[in-house]
Amino acid sequence: MPASTPLPHLLRAALLLACLTGAARAEDAPSIAWPEPGGRATISRTFNGSPITVGVSSRTGGAIDSLTWGGTQFINAHDHGRELQSASSYDGYGECLNPTEAGSDSDGTGPRSTTLLTELKIGPNTLQTRSQMAYWIEPGRVTGNCPKGPGPHAGARSDDVLAKTVTLGAAGVANAIAYRVTYITAQAHDSATFEAATAYMPPDFTAFWNLDPATGQSAPLSAGPGEQGVPVILATPDGARAMGVYSPALPQATVPNAGYGRFDFATLPGSGNATVKWNCVFRENNVPAGAHSYTCYVVVGTLQDVRAGLVALRAALTGGHPAPLPAAPAPAPRAAAAPPAARAPGVALYVGTQQGCNAGEVTIDPGYKGCATAPIGATLAQPSSPADAPVYAGTAAGLDAGLVTNNPHHLDSGTRPIGYLAAAGAGGTPLYVGQQGGCNAGVVSTNPAHLNCRGAPLGIAVR
Repeated sequence: MPASTPLPHLLRAALLLACLTGAARAEDAPSIAWPEPGGRATISRTFNGSPITVGVSSRTGGAIDSLTWGGTQFINAHDHGRELQSASSYDGYGECLNPTEAGSDSDGTGPRSTTLLTELKIGPNTLQTRSQMAYWIEPGRVTGNCPKGPGPHAGARSDDVLAKTVTLGAAGVANAIAYRVTYITAQAHDSATFEAATAYMPPDFTAFWNLDPATGQSAPLSAGPGEQGVPVILATPDGARAMGVYSPALPQATVPNAGYGRFDFATLPGSGNATVKWNCVFRENNVPAGAHSYTCYVVVGTLQDVRAGLVALRAALTGGHPAPLPAAPAPAPRAAAAPPAARAPGVALYVGTQQGCNAGEVTIDPGYKGCATAPIGATLAQPSSPADAPVYAGTAAGLDAGLVTNNPHHLDSGTRPIGYLAAAGAGGTPLYVGQQGGCNAGVVSTNPAHLNCRGAPLGIAVR
């Protein structure tokens, strides 16, 4: 794409379709009839005078994108990798062979999912879905979480099916939600990680706790990331709201100190991006094709409600007696934020210097478009302040491969994260981002008026 001649929208779209062979972003199956406006369905049950309401949507392929109680939203649904949902990964490929219930990375914050929802049933306290899961990363693309490089898949949607049943008031515990999933894998695998349930939550839930449901003993946890063999609870610092997870099948004998994970992304920059997460994970080897079923129980309420619910749930499921709960613990301190990251360089950046070819365009490719470039510094590997700006590199060959942008969905195409630009005041090369649609929108440049179109300061390439 010559710097002086932006591609017309239709041509860009045609090229994108050619690059993303097998793309399968689609509506739900024709049999799906959503009972509520906007492609939504909800179930609800009262606990302590307020309804626990669980919602799913067409946008997320039937994954849970809303869970509310007491006027609080417990779910972050910023993009298709958040939500309360299920995923799997196989054979050591990480994100590059990663069927995901809610959709793909390329679905971004958009209104549709690459996952195909094929069944939806609603009862008084139950909700059932069946879906053909999207691959999180499309064929040929890699991220920093792809240890073996690109996955062996050929399409944007996997052949794996996820069947899910959500039940409120599980085992007679009013604030417990049974989350039962069956993965129907299309082929055998040497190994599999089944993230049977994970919830991405708002960044207010920064007090992390463990709980032994057999004894009722609970203690604060670090912000992690970390994993342990006893249930995890994420709560607000004052304990007024909390969510915990339990499975009677965890920990597995093969991994006795794992199964319940916790992650703190509460300082991620960008509107709606900050989040915290727990997961309920099973690891298997020599996995045959066919059905693999798991159940995780989600408990919501106040911190003390959740502790009591987890203890009652274990007793109900095992036939024992609930352990006496100790006195309510003092509110946990807010999980300590990581110290400011050293300004370690990330990815080397270059700027095009050849008029009529790549002049002013910032790239990660020193031979971008086959024309001359000059080094201008690098991204930061990690943000050192909330003002540092995340940037991405295009990955669509023939469209924007190698081009640096602040838009993870630039030209409706694939990108990969390459780090952060430092906030103003750091030493290095000032960079700008185009603001004008149809001209330079999303293109990072050393020129504040690249292509004679509007731009805005973005950040600094560090030296």
